[in-house]
Amino acid sequence: MDLGLEALTSASATGRDLHRPEFFRLALPADRERLHELLKRAPTPVVHDELLSQLAELVRALNPSVKFTKPELAEAAKAHLGAVKAEDYGVWVYYPWSGRLVHLLDEVEFALVRTDRNRNKITREEQVVLGTKRIGVIGLSVGQSVCLTLALERGFGELRIADFDTLDLSNLNRIRSGVQSLGHLKTVNVAREIAELDPFLKVTLFNSGLTRDNIDGFLNDGGKLDILVDECDSVDVKILCRQRAKAYRIPVIMDTSDRGLLDLERFDLEPDRPVLHGLVDHLDLSLAAQARTNEEKLPFVIPIIGLETMSTRMKASMLEIESTVTTWPQLGSAVVMGGAVVGHVVRRILLGQPMPSGRWWLDPDDLLGVQEQPLADDRSMMVTTARSADRTAISMDAMVSAAERISRPTKGEPLSSKESEQLALAGSRAPSGGNCQPWKFLHYKGMLLMFLDTERAYSVLDPGARYAWLSMGACAENVVLEAARLGIGLHHAFVPLPEVPELIAVFSKDEVPSSGPSTRNEADLAEAIPDRCTNRRFSETLELPSAKAEALVDSVASRFPLTPLTIVRDRSMIDRIAVLCGKAERIRFLNSECHRDMFVREMRWNTEQAERTRDGIDVATLELSLADRTGLRVAADPTAMSLLRHWGTGNAMEKMTAKMIRASSSLAIISIPDMTLASAYTGGRALERAWLKATALGLTAHPVGAPIFMGIHGLWDDNGILNDSEHREAEAVLNEFKSLLGMSGSHPFFMMRLGEAQAPTARSLRYPVRSILHVHQPAHV
Repeated sequence: MDLGLEALTSASATGRDLHRPEFFRLALPADRERLHELLKRAPTPVVHDELLSQLAELVRALNPSVKFTKPELAEAAKAHLGAVKAEDYGVWVYYPWSGRLVHLLDEVEFALVRTDRNRNKITREEQVVLGTKRIGVIGLSVGQSVCLTLALERGFGELRIADFDTLDLSNLNRIRSGVQSLGHLKTVNVAREIAELDPFLKVTLFNSGLTRDNIDGFLNDGGKLDILVDECDSVDVKILCRQRAKAYRIPVIMDTSDRGLLDLERFDLEPDRPVLHGLVDHLDLSLAAQARTNEEKLPFVIPIIGLETMSTRMKASMLEIESTVTTWPQLGSAVVMGGAVVGHVVRRILLGQPMPSGRWWLDPDDLLGVQEQPLADDRSMMVTTARSADRTAISMDAMVSAAERISRPTKGEPLSSKESEQLALAGSRAPSGGNCQPWKFLHYKGMLLMFLDTERAYSVLDPGARYAWLSMGACAENVVLEAARLGIGLHHAFVPLPEVPELIAVFSKDEVPSSGPSTRNEADLAEAIPDRCTNRRFSETLELPSAKAEALVDSVASRFPLTPLTIVRDRSMIDRIAVLCGKAERIRFLNSECHRDMFVREMRWNTEQAERTRDGIDVATLELSLADRTGLRVAADPTAMSLLRHWGTGNAMEKMTAKMIRASSSLAIISIPDMTLASAYTGGRALERAWLKATALGLTAHPVGAPIFMGIHGLWDDNGILNDSEHREAEAVLNEFKSLLGMSGSHPFFMMRLGEAQAPTARSLRYPVRSILHVHQPAHV
């Protein structure tokens, strides 16, 4: 750096914290001498001397009923000076940070002229009252706008401001300051701007922000505050300042610059009022001071901001923080409006005008009658979901009619209704997409018939019904295994009929029950049926022993050699698959129909919903951290997802999914020889054997097959659920997935992550067996 420039930079840094101007009243000899000394040691200042124009305004303000011509007003201004020299009148104000010397009317006349246009929105009597008040402002982003609004109206006698931060370039989208202020303390920046607007206003700075050590001084030193404005980011300080303000009966106001949210707590009138309207009463507020991570802060932040009342764009942006945006977005228009609204409410309170405690949204879009809408490319797709309404549940009469087409084998005893109930109960504990439980059973003439309920089975993720048939295969395998455990020799017939496609399988007794080691293995697997479940907890052990991996592979190969199980244990490959899973889930989340299927049809958001329906995905089973659960609630907003889709983002979904995949000891992949329904059914049987074996081995399992089911979606998507671009991207993900696995001659069909972890917090509920099993009672003549 040039030495001269370096010296100038160093000299400028020494005055970085200056914020108080110097006053020189030249009628006083001492001040005249001080100004003389200043001019000798300081660089030549830029002089602004518009005293005569100020005097003209003063004359007009003192004589509002007189109509002066310009010459008359100029003469009246000179006459007001009388014998006093113009340079000796009023005060000279020197701003050391800018090198400006400004000639002004002195405080009383200056204030009279500067507030003249306040009349009669603020009367002169009210202006005097405001000039006695003390206001505290914490946080100087929105707070800067508040401070300048209050200063514009000359609405205080003292302003105390607290912030520890400095002004950054990214602040200048909402803080009305110049680039010359970058790097300065925000307190200093605000104090300078107020001084340049009105050098007589008293501003007290707390440059370290608010802490437990200085908050009482902030509220009381020099006289108790009349009102506190909270615009800080710290959850701890938000709670602390309210607790102390409540103790001193100081009202607190806060603007949240999203949808114009305004909070007012009148502790002066309601000393027993709970802080933050009671929104955090259920929390241990002492923990706020210990919160360091986002996860620890969220329990306090969520009730304050209100997820359900956030703007759509804020919700969408929230999912992109630390992905495509660095932090919470704020707009200058919202911050300026917040400053104006807070200034208005503060004035009402200080003047004793009615202003109750409460929470309000002054949302410009609401006021203007406009709202964020799904974008055109999404709206056009929303109608196709109605097609699922064409699918109806199979009726009892239809099941009996199908059963009449089946002849009961002459060999073997008939199944009793109790045995059928035991088998159907085991079958009902099989996994199904979205926990839709698409099976129904009919006990008919000693046989147990298994039907596909197409109404329950329908999913926009499964237009070809392959995963519905996979679920039916898993259900059938449970029936077969349970029969082995009960010592029932069972004949299983896979009998889908063209005229009754809902009939999938028929179970009947064999003449002679089978026995031997194979049957004992089946019975051992059946013992795991009640314990098998989806466990989404992160694996506590990130290495699957070879013996367990081999046992899983053998459990499938011994029974279904054409549907092999592949175990992926290599960490680098798991990492690469994690990325692909994230990409596939992003496509799913951002597609409007898939989004609706997931969040409206499948998700159960609380225990009451889960227990009432006994199907779908109970949010408690997702094992989400508070941060991820919050993200899921935000992601449930279809319009927010529409925005992310339009913006070409959605990285948060990718990151969340990839993180989950990496927290696995291995991945297990079932492959099938082709994509026929029969192969999907057999794949389901193989899957259930592998899952039950994993359960018996103490392993957790969690389906994570998005690269597969999104990649094959286009094979049957005749209704355009995904658009061409989404299909191309999903197929590319699947092709890369296949390439990683090096598969040939078979198709990956189902994938789950394996690990070792604690028991799940909750398990998905099931329909009562009596609601899925119908016992045919033939009519007697």
